[in-house]
Amino acid sequence: MPPPSRRLLIFQEARNPQSPSEIVYLPVNKLGLPICGDGPELPSMLELPLRILKAFTDIFNQPKYKGWALVGAGPYHDTSVEGKYYAVVLEQVQEVMVA
Repeated sequence: MPPPSRRLLIFQEARNPQSPSEIVYLPVNKLGLPICGDGPELPSMLELPLRILKAFTDIFNQPKYKGWALVGAGPYHDTSVEGKYYAVVLEQVQEVMVA
């Protein structure tokens, strides 16, 4: 049995342009990067602030993520750009047939 398909997505924390008091999480790499092997070690998702867990719940319950499970998430540090970023690892848990 082949190993499950995994993808790495990066999200940037930003202010919503329509409602500046609201924080949104924008995908930097919309399709994600395929991961071969175990992938990056990420801390427990339970270490993320509740607002981020809520945002990721809303994002990953969308139909386009059907058949994928969030298996890891944590802060992503990139010294070449400013801002807050979060790395997310998704694992395909079932094949989704597109009609």
